[in-house]
Amino acid sequence: MAYTHSRYEVEMQRVDHISAVGGATALGQGGVALITTVAAEWGPGIVPHRIRAAAVVMSGSDVGAFTGAAVECSFEADISTPGTVTKMFTIGAPSTGFANTSRYYIPTYVIEIEPGTKVQFRCTTAGTAGVRARAILYVEPRWEEPGNITGMIATT
Repeated sequence: MAYTHSRYEVEMQRVDHISAVGGATALGQGGVALITTVAAEWGPGIVPHRIRAAAVVMSGSDVGAFTGAAVECSFEADISTPGTVTKMFTIGAPSTGFANTSRYYIPTYVIEIEPGTKVQFRCTTAGTAGVRARAILYVEPRWEEPGNITGMIATT
């Protein structure tokens, strides 16, 4: 068959400080788009993955909060220079009319994330109070590399 069976969606995991900033409501609705520090992270464990697309899903329970400033969401990873985070792409959300919506981005180039590397999600411009979002990646494992562990360190 010509179908790709190994692509799937992953929701980036919120980092610990989100619960302190947003409380229980934010935990139920995704990350807080009010902060400009790293809000969520994801990385492969053993198999390298290619990022095929990404989306930012905005919550609609705090509709009034979505009429503030536009929010720019950045997806970053340590992919070019070790120890240096590179902005891969951004997804912008306008200042009005984006409650209960999803904004997506499909890269036009290959983005491969190796084991031990993580993708970070942050808002480069903060939203107004109550703006919440979930960061979703559409990924595909790269099976061509035998064992998929050449960059990893074996332990006993």
